[in-house]
Amino acid sequence: MVGWKKEDGEESRVRALRSLQKGYPRGLSELHPAPQPIFLVGPWNHPGPLVAIVGARNATDDGRDVARELAGALAARGIAVVSGLARGIDAAAHEGALEAGGPSGAVLGTSLDEIYPRQHASLQLALSRSLGLMSEIKPGDPATPGTFASRNRILAAIADAVVVVQGCSRSGSLITAKEALRLGRPVGAVPWDPREALGQAPHELIRAGKATLVRHADDVLELLGKDTLSPAAPGRSPVAAPAIQSLPPHEAALYRALRERPRPLDDLAAAASLTAAELNVALLALELNGLAQRAPGGLARRRRRGP
Repeated sequence: MVGWKKEDGEESRVRALRSLQKGYPRGLSELHPAPQPIFLVGPWNHPGPLVAIVGARNATDDGRDVARELAGALAARGIAVVSGLARGIDAAAHEGALEAGGPSGAVLGTSLDEIYPRQHASLQLALSRSLGLMSEIKPGDPATPGTFASRNRILAAIADAVVVVQGCSRSGSLITAKEALRLGRPVGAVPWDPREALGQAPHELIRAGKATLVRHADDVLELLGKDTLSPAAPGRSPVAAPAIQSLPPHEAALYRALRERPRPLDDLAAAASLTAAELNVALLALELNGLAQRAPGGLARRRRRGP
């Protein structure tokens, strides 16, 4: 056991486990060679499925939105979301799961006592208190380019399914997908505009018949071989999307244009084809219904709403 100092001064413990020891993460023993040992922080004891959501570091705004919303919908139904704590799709997936009140964990390409990237310090701490953190690098040892690629195989091994959201033709997410397929894990991929460069990785997987097209949480559920979504864990409120068709036209148009990240009001007006006056009226109505929230700097965002 070795100490690991959290940023808020709280002391956690790193567990170093080998494949025959109790608590060794399920799936890792299928790797050849299996990590010996694997270093863990956090419980890593989720009884339900684990879904890996992976993709580009330089993801588009829409890509991050899709990852965040998909992770939130899965986490709210009791499915744990795992990823690699990288910028872009990984971070959005972690954030979406945590925001929905669900579990999320990260497989790191660095040792557990290192924070990388630095801007993810608070996210890394939150994950350590959720499902946990995992790495095959001994605390204090440096990371190398190869350790990040190795991280992808570990992520594939612990997941019950892998979903690729965005990535170029040489994306690291393809390594995760390839390893998942080798291990017999189902792979899903989100389709994009064919002109979108970051659609190359998911399109390549779908076109080759290696991945199932994923549009939303129900498609991921089919990948897991489940007919219905399980209820959320006790104390967690599922994410309920409002019935868009029940909203007045201007409100429905604005709600479709809103994202969970704040967007400028001018952009929202253009996306929803509303005048400034129409947007203000529609935004106020959505705010009163708990569906939208203004942010400083002339921005607004979508809000999640419970049932």
